[in-house]
Amino acid sequence: MFIHEDETLEELNAVSKKIVQKKSGFRFAVDAVLIAHFINIDKKSCVLDIGTGTGIIPLLISENENIDLISAIEIQDDVADMARRSVFLNGLDDRIEVINEDVRYFKRGNFYDFVVTNPPYMKLEGGRINTDPMKAVSRHEIKLTLEELIESSKRLLKPGGSFNIIYRTSRFLELVHLLETFKFGVKRVRFVHSKPGVKSELVMLEAMKGKKLDLEVLEPLYIEGEDGQWSEEVKKYY
Repeated sequence: MFIHEDETLEELNAVSKKIVQKKSGFRFAVDAVLIAHFINIDKKSCVLDIGTGTGIIPLLISENENIDLISAIEIQDDVADMARRSVFLNGLDDRIEVINEDVRYFKRGNFYDFVVTNPPYMKLEGGRINTDPMKAVSRHEIKLTLEELIESSKRLLKPGGSFNIIYRTSRFLELVHLLETFKFGVKRVRFVHSKPGVKSELVMLEAMKGKKLDLEVLEPLYIEGEDGQWSEEVKKYY
């Protein structure tokens, strides 16, 4: 059976794609949608999505004609299976490969032009860990720490390759410090707010492997307007 009893098939109207999701429990969030629109793939490239979950980011960027290959790596067996079925359902087997593996041991060094990731935000000591194993791994650094993520990205990216992440604003300085430690130069930063007048809880960042660059801080992104509805920008993403 293509869809299991506890799953549903949802429409991604903006890209005319479908995705396998759990009816309740582990599901993609707006974070993944935002980073998929932040990454700027403007040349012929191979892209690696680290911690792809159910494959939302690869599906959203798959129509970009500059992309030769998207590798979607996911350590959780059941989640990778959902991603693989979504890829097959959308007829994207020739553009997206789902790899059920631990990225720390993935052997494809200096291969990718872009890394994109929506990783776990919370340290193991950072709050109660969800009893749902899928949610726990997606939210807490159980399988992959921030340092391990950046170290793996450096190994897998080509020289000058682009690293793109959405992360907690509260850990922004730690993120930048680790990137600089691993010889990445921060290129672009965009702070995300739930709505105007509310402090930023998320930040999107692009850094380049082995380059020193002038930092560009983009205008803030607001998920909602004052009326509590999707902002005009975010509406376009859905």
